This record gives sequence, structure tokens and C-alpha cells, in this order.
Amino acid sequence: MTNKFPHSILRPSLSDLFFLVLLVWLFAISPVGWSRTLLDADTWFHTRIGEIILSTGSVPHQDPFSFSKVGQAWYAFEWLSEVILASVYRLSGLKGISALAAVLITLYLTVLLKFSIAKGANGMIALVTTLVAATASSIHFHARPHLFTLLFLTVAFWILDRNRSSTGSYAVWVLVPLAALWANLHGGFFIFLVLLGVRVVGCALEAICYDDLRAARRSEAIQLTLVGLAVAAATLVNPYGYHLHEHIIDFLKSPWTNQNVAEFQSPRFGSEEMLNCMLMLFAGLAVISSLVRKKNLTDSLTILFLGYCSLTSVRHMTIFMLAVAPILAVELSLGWNAIAAGRKKSSLLTILHDVTRQLTPMMAGTSLFIPAVVLGLLFMPGLNWPTEIPETTVPVKFIEKHADRIATSRIFAADQVADYLIFRNYPRQKVYFDSRHNYYGPALGDEYLAIRDGLKPWGELLDKNRFDLVLVPSQGALSSLLNLSNGWRLLDQSEKYVLYERKASL
Repeated sequence: MTNKFPHSILRPSLSDLFFLVLLVWLFAISPVGWSRTLLDADTWFHTRIGEIILSTGSVPHQDPFSFSKVGQAWYAFEWLSEVILASVYRLSGLKGISALAAVLITLYLTVLLKFSIAKGANGMIALVTTLVAATASSIHFHARPHLFTLLFLTVAFWILDRNRSSTGSYAVWVLVPLAALWANLHGGFFIFLVLLGVRVVGCALEAICYDDLRAARRSEAIQLTLVGLAVAAATLVNPYGYHLHEHIIDFLKSPWTNQNVAEFQSPRFGSEEMLNCMLMLFAGLAVISSLVRKKNLTDSLTILFLGYCSLTSVRHMTIFMLAVAPILAVELSLGWNAIAAGRKKSSLLTILHDVTRQLTPMMAGTSLFIPAVVLGLLFMPGLNWPTEIPETTVPVKFIEKHADRIATSRIFAADQVADYLIFRNYPRQKVYFDSRHNYYGPALGDEYLAIRDGLKPWGELLDKNRFDLVLVPSQGALSSLLNLSNGWRLLDQSEKYVLYERKASL
């Protein structure tokens, strides 16, 4: 970028202001507000793990939560982010967790905007692509460890992009300590290892196909190979060593998880979020021809690889969004420049182009404004912080009504409800099946689905596992079957849930 806007660390850029606007738009004035980050019960499971680590001073190596797989080996592979969640919960409860998630989400999108501008995109076009990416990725705006991956992966892409124009720079080695930290926060570091490999392949192909790029791309490929080996070694710096990597591979390969968990299945393009994903996917694929003409096979391969991944699993959609948004912003900006160049200076299109071109330098740069906003967020009154856990997936008030009885019983409940029960009642509470699907395995997973959906032999499975209570949605098949069963009686019901207890044997 040739034009540079005079910038002070005390003077916020327009992209700094974007952080505040986004925070207000997504959370402060949104109909669901700050509570939108608390809608996934996995948050409470992760917080409980963090509490255990803080209390014991060590990470668990055996499962402390279930009665169906007592004492089995288990890895808290996101232990550091879980400690962070538990720490902020101890300090400020639900406010702390929702504020942390909101800051991570807003910061990742702000860095994405800054990256797009630094890459050479028109500021207004970068703003549009970032907002589309924000809408598309909002399906994952929950207070869970994956938020660290969204931020870290955006930063990593920026570092790799800057390295292309200055191959041999030591700055790219920042990825090594970043990866060591990342491996203790979230398993998403694994996709970065794969994407580094994709980038090395792209550099090698460019070196082979284009004589004028051969020396530079060969040097970049060698450098990134060495960086990749160092990054892979750095990820071994975790409490479980290489077992962490084995666990992640098993998790990703699990047929049961891929078949039965919605996030691991192919996307269904019906909602507003998924339509935005489809728009970005088509746009990303459309610019590949332009990238190839510019001899940029690296970004082309990245788009193709992540595009394929996103079509096989919803979980990869957000990663595709953050990877393609800066590339797409630059390509659209070049097209916008070409269109405006052929117009008269007095035309509305040319005037608009000149205005956006002049605003772009004002969007670059970073000041102390963002940390000041974060500090202000913690102390500003009247922000309607959540005071109770949302009941979207968990009947919190109904569970509270029977908390002591539930905590001392062998209860059957959905995995998300079990996550909350672990948070609410540990160490008294033991559960049958929670959101650690890969840990429980396909055999127990099939049993869980059979009971949940009222499929044969649901009754025998309830007896086999000696359940005392069953907590299920009132409109579900299992509820209807238990109503007709002689072995169970209705203990209580709410608007959406019912609680059954086993009748005493004569």
C-alpha cells in the first residue's frame, strides 16, 4: 500500500472503530445479546474441566465424569482454554465468560479486516467481505475453545502472507511459539499443520510451473518446510505429548461422530448463515481462475482444499470463511479498480471509487483503542449482562428444582444436558453419555441413540444401565414410550421436559 495515513498509537484507525461497532452490533444491541455466546452447553463442560485443573493443579488423565466408562484413559486436550474459562467464571461469573467470548469473536473479525487491508484490498470491499464472513461464521459464536483457533489461524495466515513478500525473514518463525500455545488451547492447531503442508505444495508447484518464480518459490518451500517441522515439534509441548495428536486423529476419523453429530456432517444451505457460506464458497471458487493467471497456485490450492473440507463438514465452514475473505477482498478490489478506471471522472462510480480509495489508508493501523474498549467493557454499567444460563438446549430451572435428586441418581439425558449436569453437580454427578462422543465410542454411542430415540431395545438398555431417572423432551418418542411403560412413572414435568423415575420393585 503506497498511501499511508498518519497514525498514532493513541489515535484509533477506522478498523479499530470497527471493533467497537462490531461488538455493539453482535452483542450489545442484538436480540439475543451477550447470551448468544452461552447457548451451547459444551461451555459448561469445558468450564468444569477448568475448575478441576485449577483445584487440583494437574490435568486429568482419566475420565472423572461418567458411570458408563469408569476410570478410562481420557485427555483434556483443550486444558488451557478450559482453565481460562474457569478463571473468568470465578472472577465474574456469566459476565466473564460471555465477555471473553465476545472479545475473541470481535477481535478475530477485526484482525481479519486488518489483514485484508494490509493485503491490498479496498477498505470498503474488505469491510463487506468481513461482514459476510461474520454472518456466515456466526453459527459458531459460542464460548468454547475453538474461538482461539479462529483468532490464531487468522494471525497465522497473515504471517504467511507477509512472509511471501519477504522470504527469508525471521518473522515467520513466530509461528513456532504460537503453535506451542495453540496446541494447549484447542485441537484446531492440527488444521494449521495441514494447511502449512498445502502451502508448501503450492510453493513447490509454482517453482515447477513458472521459471520466473522458481528461485523465490523454491526458497519459500524450503523455508516453510523447516518452519512446519519446527511447528509440529512445538505442538508436542503439551501435557499429553504425541498422544494428543493421536487423539485428534482418532476424533477426526470417528465414523460414528461423522454420521451422527450435525457439526461433522455436510452443510444444509437453508439458513441465512449457510446462504452466506454458499455465497463465499461460490465467490472463492470463482476467483481461482484469476489467481492461476497471476501464478498464485498457493492460494488456489488453499481455497480448493478448504472448500472441499467445508462441503464435507459444517465445522470447516468458518475456517474456509476466514481463509477466503482476504483473498476475495483483494480480487474484488482489483476488479473494482478496473471498472472505475474506464469511467469518466465525474461519474458517480468514479467518485465512489475515489472516496473508498481515500478511506482505505484510514482503516489501516492499530492503536490502544481496542484494549481500552475491552477494559471499558468490563466496568461499564447497563450492558445487560446475562444473569442466568439460557434454557435453549438445557432445562436449567427444571433441573434446579430436582438438583439433589438428579445429582445422586443414574440419570439418562441428552448429551448437552449431561454437559450441564457435570458443570452443576460434579463431583456428585456421574453421567451416562455427554458431548465427548469419540471418547464413548460407537457401541455406547449406538446405545445412547437407541434410548434417546426410543428404538429397540430401549427398555432393556435402560435396565442394563440401571437408570433411576430419565430426563427427556416431553414431545419425544421416549417420553411416549415411558408413559406406556409399567416400570416407570412420571415424577414431574415442565413446559418442554419430563422427568421419569423407575418404579420400586415389589
